[in-house]
Amino acid sequence: MVSVALVTLLVGDLSIHGFRTWWDAHSLTGNIVSSLLVLAVTGLVVDEVVARRQRRQREVSVAAQALIVYGQARRTCEALVGPNADNRDLRAARDEARELASMVLTASSSLFDDPAGREFVSRVQRLMGALYVVSAALAGPEAANLEQVRAEMTALTASVRPLVARVPAELLPNLDELSHLDGAPT
Repeated sequence: MVSVALVTLLVGDLSIHGFRTWWDAHSLTGNIVSSLLVLAVTGLVVDEVVARRQRRQREVSVAAQALIVYGQARRTCEALVGPNADNRDLRAARDEARELASMVLTASSSLFDDPAGREFVSRVQRLMGALYVVSAALAGPEAANLEQVRAEMTALTASVRPLVARVPAELLPNLDELSHLDGAPT
């Protein structure tokens, strides 16, 4: 917005003679306006620098939250796609899905401020949609829907990797072990 005002003033000053004459006759007003514009631009730059510094300070925290949500997503998928898909497992999968939804709601505010976190939240939401479609089937999960869940879990694993790279290696579990989902590629 400030840059639009600056460009407008510059174009007006260069192309409109009456505009330039008015600013020449009112030099105090011109100085005040230019000082306010410089102050506004400085404020925007400082705000962006502070926001970047805050994002950098929260990177590990955001990554840790993503790992927690990822772990719950993995447990939810394993409950649904696991070897025994009887009614007890379906109920367990629904409970796990509720827990996942609760975690996503809790963590999404800090994840959404981060570009990689925003992509991760988007992938989790897609996975939750695929899980809902499979768990809502009354006759049992269909093979095509299970493949969709596996595909979404694979995409979720790919989206969590940039976040995991922020966490010191000694604090991390092996992500390949976490993402193992009955033959789903990592």
